[in-house]
Amino acid sequence: MKKIAILSCYTGVVDRGVETFVLEIGRRLSADFDITVYCFDMPHYGKLRVRKINHGIAKPKSSKGFFGKFYLDLQSLKVLIFTLSALPSLTRGKYDLIIPVNGGWQIAIIRLFTRLFGKKMLITGHAGIGSDDAWNLLWQPDIFVALTYAQAQWAKRLTGDIKVVQIPNGVDLHKFNPKILPAKISLPKPIVICASALVPYKRVDLTIRAIAMAKNLSLLVIGDGELKGAVDSLGKRLLGKKYLRLVVPYNQMPSYYKSAKLFTLASETEAFGIAYVEAMACNLPVVTTKDKSRQEIVGDAGILVNTKNLNRYSKALSFVARSNFKNKPYAQALKFSWNKVGTSYKTTIDQLLK
Repeated sequence: MKKIAILSCYTGVVDRGVETFVLEIGRRLSADFDITVYCFDMPHYGKLRVRKINHGIAKPKSSKGFFGKFYLDLQSLKVLIFTLSALPSLTRGKYDLIIPVNGGWQIAIIRLFTRLFGKKMLITGHAGIGSDDAWNLLWQPDIFVALTYAQAQWAKRLTGDIKVVQIPNGVDLHKFNPKILPAKISLPKPIVICASALVPYKRVDLTIRAIAMAKNLSLLVIGDGELKGAVDSLGKRLLGKKYLRLVVPYNQMPSYYKSAKLFTLASETEAFGIAYVEAMACNLPVVTTKDKSRQEIVGDAGILVNTKNLNRYSKALSFVARSNFKNKPYAQALKFSWNKVGTSYKTTIDQLLK
C-alpha cells in the first residue's frame, strides 16, 4: 500500500476549509492508501494515522503585515519550525507522496526534501488565485490541484510545465442535507446566516450594513477571529436585536444552516469556500460576491453581485429571502459530494504514483 503524508499544522486548532479538506479527503483516501496527518493536535479520525507536532501553533491570522509578504512574519516562521520538526519522521516514514497544505516555507522545504529522496509532492490550490499559490507553483510540484476551472486556467497560464488538474472541495451529504432539524435561534425571521472567520478579507461589515439597509432581515454570524469586537459592535449598533453572533462546534453547523432562509458571504476572494456547498446542501440559496470561481460553485442556486455596492447587495438579499429556489441549492450541492471528490483524488494519485 502506497504511503501518503499530509502536513496540516492547524488541524486541531481551527475548523476551516483546508482543515476540513484534510480530514474529509484523508478519511476517504485511507481505504486505498496508508495516510498519516502531521498536525498540531488531532484525535484519531477513522483509519488516519496522526503525528502530533507541538511547537506553539496558534490560530492563524489573515493579516500578516509587511513581513508576511515574504513569509517572515511570526505565523509563517511557526509553520517553518513545524515543518522542520516533521522532517525526521518524514524521513523514517518513507512516504511515496507528501501533501503540504500550509504554504510559505513549508512548500520550499518539502519540495527540496522530495527531490532529495525521490518522492512526489502534490499541492492543492486552497490559497486561491494570487501570490500565495503563485509561490506554490514556483516550486514545481509534481501536480497542482485547482479547486475551480478559473483557478486551473490561471495556473496553466502561469506555468506551462506543471500538470494541473481540477478537483473541487466537497461536502459530506450525510451531515449536511435538507432533512436536518433546525436549531432554535432567538432572532426574528427571515434569518440570513453568514459562516465566516472574522478577518478583514471576509468583509462581514458589508453584510451587516446590507442587512441593515434591507430592514426586514435578521443576521446570524457564525464565527470567530481578530475582528470579532468590531463586528459585534457594528452588528449591535445597526441591527440591535436582529443581530446574533455565535461560535458553534463544526458538527453542529448543519442545524444552524437549517435555521436560516439563506446564506451570504461578501468576502473579497475565495479559493473555493466550503461554507457555500455546506449551506446549499442544507438547501439554502446563496448571495455572494460575483466572480468566475463562485459562479462555478453557486450556479443557479443564488445570486452573485458586487457586494461592495451595498444597494445592490441589500436588494439581492431581500429578493432571495422572499423567493422560492425549490431544491436548486441542494441539487447544486450534489455535484460536490466528498465521495465524488475522494474518487477523483484517488484516480489522480494513482496516476501520479505509477
